[in-house]
Amino acid sequence: MLQMFKNISVMGLILLISGCEVSHTPKGRIAFNSYRDGNSEIYVINADGSNLTRLTCSDARETCPAWSPDGDMIAYVSDRAGNKEIFVMRADGTEERRLTFTSGEEYHPDWSPDGSLIAFRAERDGNIDIYVMGADGSDEQRLTTSPAVDHRPRWSPDGNRILFGSNRDGNFEVYIMDRDGRNQKRLTQSSTWEIFPSFSPDGRSIVFASGYSQGPEADIHVMEADGSSERSLTSFPGREESIAWSPDGKYLAFQAEYDGNFEIYIINIHGGEPRRLTRDPATDNWPTWTAY
Repeated sequence: MLQMFKNISVMGLILLISGCEVSHTPKGRIAFNSYRDGNSEIYVINADGSNLTRLTCSDARETCPAWSPDGDMIAYVSDRAGNKEIFVMRADGTEERRLTFTSGEEYHPDWSPDGSLIAFRAERDGNIDIYVMGADGSDEQRLTTSPAVDHRPRWSPDGNRILFGSNRDGNFEVYIMDRDGRNQKRLTQSSTWEIFPSFSPDGRSIVFASGYSQGPEADIHVMEADGSSERSLTSFPGREESIAWSPDGKYLAFQAEYDGNFEIYIINIHGGEPRRLTRDPATDNWPTWTAY
């Protein structure tokens, strides 16, 4: 199945899938959430698959981890207060602290490159929009006001723009806006869904998941930062979602359900088959990568 990857060249990154394994040892750590202990908790694993460690331990569900730029903190979502709220903790799981206090639902946190802000989606007033707040939970601001769903914000490497997904034009597409919510612009034009956008570390490229029009099928796509030159990087049965770049831009981490449940995989953008990092009958998803 994995041999069905396409040989393709995109923005100077040549993806040559030849049936070989990932050829170099990836660096850093990947945080993700897993249901392997009965409910969703946050775990961390080295990018080479070693040293799996559980960070949270509660009766609630902890999901959607996001590393701070310096690797010292992790933002995440927990429903321990009765609804989904954003929390932060140290990278070792200590000093957990709640940042949002609303009756709505907060989800999908993402740190700004300088670590001063966290963008997130929130469901309030019957609508789902993108918000931003200080890294300590202060000075919350609403960035989108569309009656449609706006979700999964991701910062650009320079901190000046925010990617997000929206179905405001009928189906989910990738959009971009200034950090203050101005100049909202649609980047993809397709009859399928485009979700989970993420900037490359150099800001030149955007990866995202595309598909879902014919059921639970989605592939990894890549395009220029202005939405041009879109190409498919993967093409085989199953879903590749929640895509995260490695800090050095050489790999992608993602969740895929090749064997019936979601596991975490990585792939070298220069070639080779995906390497599976997690092996558990429970769901593992939402990877986020730090160099530290």
